Amino acid sequence: MEEAMLKGQVRMQVGKRSAKTLRRQRLIPAVVYGGVSGPVAVTINPLEMMKLLETGAGENVLITLTLDGDGERSRTVILKELQRDPVRGGPLHADFLEVSMERKIKVQVPVRLVGEAVGVKLKGGILEQHLREVSVECLPGAIPSHIQVDVSQLDLGHAIHVRELTVGEGIRVLEDPARPVVGVLIQRVAVEEAAAAVEEKPAEPEVVGKKEAKEVKEGKQEGGKTA
Repeated sequence: MEEAMLKGQVRMQVGKRSAKTLRRQRLIPAVVYGGVSGPVAVTINPLEMMKLLETGAGENVLITLTLDGDGERSRTVILKELQRDPVRGGPLHADFLEVSMERKIKVQVPVRLVGEAVGVKLKGGILEQHLREVSVECLPGAIPSHIQVDVSQLDLGHAIHVRELTVGEGIRVLEDPARPVVGVLIQRVAVEEAAAAVEEKPAEPEVVGKKEAKEVKEGKQEGGKTA
């Protein structure tokens, strides 16, 4: 598990007006939860934080947060929630969770698909990913950057379920074991076209005609004999 350094400052003023002032200064408000002293309002540099999140660990990166105004005490945190500007996408507010390296926590881990499903490559199926992240429980130092799923053997109508995921030692997946993660679907258009072709298939009048002609012929022969 990757770990990074981030500096911040204890924030004394809170509220919308204070938050707007910080953003004009190219800073954002944040809150650190989980500490023994309760939630702590802080200020951080969003550019420095985003650089940390671009590492291989993504948003689950362990951060050593050092705060001015907190006796320079460092604490280990992970990002729990990040609010972004709906238009520009930039960060507006962050929530961090202080963690103990000896206590298990619950986090969301992204699912990464690798390979090309045989049902898609050779048979025209559609790959559908049902879960893009899964909830796991483990020690902070064991949090994986992602869970890799090889889909190369997936055929039409087949799926990989939560119970089939491969995770590291000490990691417990909290999702329903029977829940599908990814599967290969038969294209609906192809199925509908095949069904339509069956419905529109013409009857075989020539067979019926032959049968009726035979019955008429036999009837005439019998009638001739009687006469």
